[in-house]
Amino acid sequence: MSIVRVLGFVLVLPLILAAGEAPASRPAEVVSPEPRVPAFPIHDTVHYKVKYLGVTCGHVSFSGAMEDLDGRPAYHMIMTARNSKFFNRIYKVDARIDSWVDAETMSTLVYESVTTEKGETARERHEVDWDAGMVRSVEDGVETTMEFNSTEPVLDPLAFVFRLQALAKKGGDDITLTLLTDKGPVRTIATVRGPERKHTARGHRLLLEIEPHPADGKMFSKKGHVSLWVDPKDKSTLYILDFRLSFGHLVAKIK
Repeated sequence: MSIVRVLGFVLVLPLILAAGEAPASRPAEVVSPEPRVPAFPIHDTVHYKVKYLGVTCGHVSFSGAMEDLDGRPAYHMIMTARNSKFFNRIYKVDARIDSWVDAETMSTLVYESVTTEKGETARERHEVDWDAGMVRSVEDGVETTMEFNSTEPVLDPLAFVFRLQALAKKGGDDITLTLLTDKGPVRTIATVRGPERKHTARGHRLLLEIEPHPADGKMFSKKGHVSLWVDPKDKSTLYILDFRLSFGHLVAKIK
């Protein structure tokens, strides 16, 4: 069991950015993030243990920071994933995903991943020009250019997860975001429930459950139930990622 492959399958749609049909137009007004309330969680590396059908199969980490990207302030989010030591003996996999989001427009600038399986490394880098409605990609040395159409800022899958954490404040809220997928931009609505008391490695916490789904009701219908559990009072920290899939139950819990 490759934890990287499983996460790649269920982490909020395929991980390759992609295409639509026409250039995008920028919204008339762009809201800059409040400096004291980051639009994306900013924190040092947080580690998670991942279990599949009750068996530890891997480890995941997330971190977030503000930095300069080509002269513009950007949120930088990182996810790393690897199999557990036992599964690495069978099939060694390591992966890292980086996402940079423009701090002004709230739209993805760059999304890249590096995955090593059995000593072979695959690299992807996707540069998103929201104003032009264009994604410029390099995958294992092959360059492609794809168009997309969105009048709202678009987020890659990793940035999407981080943004949901930051926006969840109380039960009963609905969060609307546009996710950029290999089928083009998808408008999503996430339902926030709770809070609910959960036992974690850091003690009992009152957590909010975030369940993303598409505005048209079709996304995730064949992939099961996906939930994020966050503590809005603890820097919007993600405590649990819960995937109930057709082939089993995968859950990542904070260490």
